[in-house]
Amino acid sequence: MIIKFNNLKKAFTMVEVTIAMGIIVLLSTAVYTMFKSVGDSFKHSQNKLDILQTTRIIMTGLRNELRNAADKPQVFNDRLNIPVSEEKTIQYYYDEESRRIYKGEKGALNDPDPDLSEMKQFLFDDGQILSFEYDSSYRDSDAFVQSELTLNAKVWFKVSMKILYSEKMNKLSEEEKAKILANPDDDPRVKSFFMMITPRKVNWLLQATQ
Repeated sequence: MIIKFNNLKKAFTMVEVTIAMGIIVLLSTAVYTMFKSVGDSFKHSQNKLDILQTTRIIMTGLRNELRNAADKPQVFNDRLNIPVSEEKTIQYYYDEESRRIYKGEKGALNDPDPDLSEMKQFLFDDGQILSFEYDSSYRDSDAFVQSELTLNAKVWFKVSMKILYSEKMNKLSEEEKAKILANPDDDPRVKSFFMMITPRKVNWLLQATQ
């Protein structure tokens, strides 16, 4: 006996196609979500690294200039003037409105200030720097006493900054910006950086302590 089987034609039903498409969509969504999460994490880490690097550049420059100042740093017109020689003064200016730091040069300490257009602007996003402050022990006698107790040194210069460390200011909502600016210390994304420098130069160090 010879049995003949007819050719069986296989075909996908509409239900099978729908299930397959659903699985593909789910897998695609999962893969996209994973890659987006990795990308966001990388951007976040890169942003923090860029901010930290720029902060280090500012602080390192200030530290070297303050430690090697040829005369007492002075503040005129809200600008920090650091005489590094008799004919060269480094100047820093913090614009509170735009929250940007500018660095420039001029001749002697009493020479006219450079225009903002002539000064270097550090590469922070607009508003990233929330504060830039400086203080010195030689401003009054009480500060001298305090500095001797804390650092066992008669002269120091302190520079401090508050930075929106983990987020881009221009990416935040206006409500978030207002909240951070009102109480920066209450926001965990805001970090404080500071340093206290004792100058190497003996001439103005002795002059300041007299």
